[in-house]
Amino acid sequence: MQKTLLSGVAALIVPTLAFAAVPAKVADDIFLDHPSMDRNAAVMPAADAKPVKTVFDARSIGDASMARLPGGGWILTGTTLRNGDRHGVELWTSPDGRNWKNLGPARITGPGIVPGDVAERYIAPSVTVAKDRLYLAFADKSGCARIATGSAASPQGAFTASPCLVDGAEDVSLFIDQDGTGYLLWGGGMIVKLAPGYAGLAETPRFLKPDQALFAKHPPVGKDWPVRTRVGRRGAMMLRDDDRYLLAASEVTGRLRTATEDVFVAEGPTPYGPFSMRMLVAPHAGKPSIFRLDDGTLATVYNPRCEDDFALFCEQVGLLPLERAPDGRLRQAASVITEDSAVASRHPLVTSETIRDPSVTLGGDGNYYLAGTLGGFGKQRPDGGVKLWRSADLEHWEDIGFVFHWEGMGYDFKDHVAELWAPEIHWSARDKTYYLAFSVMERGVGGKTWLYRSTSGKPEGPYANTAKSFLVEGIDGFPFEDEDGFYLLWGGGRIGKLNAARGGFDGPVRKLVDVDGDAVGYEGNALIKVGGVYFLTGAEWNGPLRTDGTYDMMYASSKTLMGPYSQRRIGAPHGGHGTPFRDKEGRYWYTMFGNDVTAPWRMHFGLVPIDIGDPEAIGVPRLEASGK
Repeated sequence: MQKTLLSGVAALIVPTLAFAAVPAKVADDIFLDHPSMDRNAAVMPAADAKPVKTVFDARSIGDASMARLPGGGWILTGTTLRNGDRHGVELWTSPDGRNWKNLGPARITGPGIVPGDVAERYIAPSVTVAKDRLYLAFADKSGCARIATGSAASPQGAFTASPCLVDGAEDVSLFIDQDGTGYLLWGGGMIVKLAPGYAGLAETPRFLKPDQALFAKHPPVGKDWPVRTRVGRRGAMMLRDDDRYLLAASEVTGRLRTATEDVFVAEGPTPYGPFSMRMLVAPHAGKPSIFRLDDGTLATVYNPRCEDDFALFCEQVGLLPLERAPDGRLRQAASVITEDSAVASRHPLVTSETIRDPSVTLGGDGNYYLAGTLGGFGKQRPDGGVKLWRSADLEHWEDIGFVFHWEGMGYDFKDHVAELWAPEIHWSARDKTYYLAFSVMERGVGGKTWLYRSTSGKPEGPYANTAKSFLVEGIDGFPFEDEDGFYLLWGGGRIGKLNAARGGFDGPVRKLVDVDGDAVGYEGNALIKVGGVYFLTGAEWNGPLRTDGTYDMMYASSKTLMGPYSQRRIGAPHGGHGTPFRDKEGRYWYTMFGNDVTAPWRMHFGLVPIDIGDPEAIGVPRLEASGK
């Protein structure tokens, strides 16, 4: 950092962004606690947010644990990796958070411990400072949890280790409450109260997890929010924040389709709970090490693993400030960015109303046109319809109003709740006009897709149905033109060639899949052709469905329209259901609306730059290349 660690963190703390209003009407209660709601956000970066910076890179370490020393300065430990000594508990101290002094392996003595024994390999040790004492918690080479006590004023001095407290322990930490009571924590949430002096147990260990009374009402089918059985998988630790006890642990969930080890927290009124549902607090941060800064705010170390494809760095240590959202939720501060992708530094372009499933086309008049799902999760019939926005530069968007209002559909909705979803706007140079494909989801019935054409050749319409009723059963219609004709893609990969009237199909309907037979996204498919290669994109939830997972753009490529397509891969993190397109300058973009808790915004239209440099690959630039 540019300043001392303490003053740098204080400068990073900024007010939390205000929450957007929850849509007034929601047809399905599965959306009431959807991650796209601001109240569930783990990430809401401010306009001037900066990437987390390393504060320690003198040695490759994992499982970093950091604490403030009473006279000022910092102490750090962790699992030593790669080169150099790897035995014992290695310590570093710093007066300012920039310049670190290696104290070497701590001088620990105790039953069965031989000082300097290189066979004593300690994994994930932790540091705790309480008044004038410095405590090291660790599991020795036999798996016994121990606590070594030393002087906070002389961290380079001797430490006296306790006898074996718990056998078969991993990721050991010590929590000392305000009254001096000590608690040993380990694994994903084991806890036991310690006897005075922390050299023995005062009770039988127990496992901490969210209060099961919170799950009395089962969530809707297919919705796994929230996790019932744990706060995390490893690195359990505890901290007191005023009258609340924070239980933290980390877990690799498969979010972003990579090894993101995130920090989760639950809160309770006592060290034993009852605890709240878990919250994702620190993306990519690794094993938790949360502590209080001198200004009273909380922070945790940021120490990602190298298997995490979207971490800013790995096996080094950064400092991630935390903050309270308006409703009290703990999350990463709005002043920082924790993900290394251009997506993380982008911001929405239209915020006047919510937009999901955005579609952009470059029109025949040289302007860009935007459409998307309105009203949060879709306007209910007879409200709304399809609205367009226009832009000449992809930055400034003008609302040009509704161009379709539930007209000429040739279908009786009876009294069913019906929502209009995922309108796609498409300019056809071949037909010299615009097309609208949109879906309607009927509660208890399912989804259907219509195709409309502008009879004036103008984006404003008027638009007329190309068929007598809906064109296909299924949702997420996407018009695509190739040299040999006009196609409609919909429903998780189905595709058919439209006839000349665009009201039906010439030939069979096929389904596009990757070489493993998997759909390239379960919804929101789109196609773009670049340099003779077809790129099939689609939306997929990676990690916990509709909880702490990510709604990403997946893609696969092929040299022929019908395939075979390559194995699906992640293209644009958080991109989900969007549209790839080429702008007037030859750059490629993907539309995005923000549908998961770690997306940089929620339910608003934005654009993400994508690279199609490799003839058969799509990716997003790294953070440094994003222009932010």
